[in-house]
Amino acid sequence: MPAAHLIVVEQRGGVAGLTFNRPSQRNALSVEMMDEMIAALDAVAAREDAPVLLLRGNGPAFCAGFDLGAAVNRPDVMVRYIEQLAQITRRLRRLPQVAVAAVHGAALAGGCAMVAACDFVFAGPEAQFGYPVHRLGISPAVNIPVLRQTIGDGAAREVLLSGRLFGADEAQRLGLVSRKVASTDAVQPEAQAWCTALCEKGITALRATKQWIGELDGSLNDAAFDDAMHASAQGAAQSEGVALLARFWEKRRG
Repeated sequence: MPAAHLIVVEQRGGVAGLTFNRPSQRNALSVEMMDEMIAALDAVAAREDAPVLLLRGNGPAFCAGFDLGAAVNRPDVMVRYIEQLAQITRRLRRLPQVAVAAVHGAALAGGCAMVAACDFVFAGPEAQFGYPVHRLGISPAVNIPVLRQTIGDGAAREVLLSGRLFGADEAQRLGLVSRKVASTDAVQPEAQAWCTALCEKGITALRATKQWIGELDGSLNDAAFDDAMHASAQGAAQSEGVALLARFWEKRRG
């Protein structure tokens, strides 16, 4: 029997859906999963019959970040993760489609970066956000290009340097979350309804608006994405990052 796809791709009307499908691992991002995500985003970008993308996760979490177990004592794997995440956030920002995220549970580190790259974010009352990666010896610099566009320089500085976790209420105050939903069960239906409503608008007008926003906010600036990616990757490959991740993983397993 073939292995299940780590990214489930479907389309409902004009809404293209991408679903993280690694629920037993809280949708932690593996190399294979991010490769599937990149291919799926490229396929969605080429579709002219889908003006909206809905991003969501199966299981108890939206996305809990990287699959750390596979990267312990493997700095090459961590560097690959960072490179792939930079490709994903860049693609989300540059998609001709309006990107909508439906978030329940954890959206941490790489998961939070993908949320920040979307145009609209719906979140349940128990949703949790943040970049708690300094203790792993990893810089969240790779997230800076999209996060600062979404919540502003001052808030991005505080969120990234503190590494603290925060809930849906604060995420909405910061501008990371567009709509806080009353219950977890209602997150995906409300996000789907919003996507359906967007599809009723002029597709050409939506695409032109997103394109022009990208022109003005720096989303089309390759240097910003590349430099931020290299800053994170450089730290992950150094001895401090390797040692801190190994120590964290040992404590977690013990």
